[in-house]
Amino acid sequence: MIARIRTKDGCYDSAVFAIYDHKNYAEALVFDREGIALKRERFTSHTHHGIRINVFIFDTRTENWIKKGKNEGYDWLLGHEGDAEILERCKEIQAHVCVPEWFELKNKDDVEGLISATMGLHDAYVKKIYKRGEKLYLRFAAWSCEVLFELTGSPETNLCEGYGHMSIGDEYPLIFETSVFFEDGKVCWTDYEDAHSFADRDTYECAYFLAEKIRWKFTLTATD
Repeated sequence: MIARIRTKDGCYDSAVFAIYDHKNYAEALVFDREGIALKRERFTSHTHHGIRINVFIFDTRTENWIKKGKNEGYDWLLGHEGDAEILERCKEIQAHVCVPEWFELKNKDDVEGLISATMGLHDAYVKKIYKRGEKLYLRFAAWSCEVLFELTGSPETNLCEGYGHMSIGDEYPLIFETSVFFEDGKVCWTDYEDAHSFADRDTYECAYFLAEKIRWKFTLTATD
């Protein structure tokens, strides 16, 4: 599991070693920016602008991961967070964290990473649509971040700029959820979580975009 961590000094990427679920908030056990010490980072915090997201998990894959009460994490770590040998083992994992600029949607794990990092694009809106050569780009403004999709190979969409924007009123529906499916050599995103095929997309009249290859990347935006 890997996350992008937002701090007052910018952002950085860290492996996630545990998640602690408290009554009113949750924390992720991650490295500090320098990669020296472990720290607990709250997933969200309150600012004068509202809620700010601090932890964006974009790789949800886990190994030797267990749940213990309300908490979850590596089976060798939970309950032993203060041990010196635990820190060294965490540093070994962190040393192998390699984050690409773009994430390609190729399988279920990739889709889960997208949904986790962007909250399924809930309440996001289409900020810009443009083409460069044969590639189509869609930029979404989402919770505390912007998400850019790159569509290659027969790209297609029924979206338009402004779709999902709350201030536009009833002209465009809001985006509440995300579904991505793979069919006939195409990757298709829709705004309805029960759409798992082109037939579903047409039946539910979903907003969508599709292509033979879809990549995405995200940047965190300032909220305070």
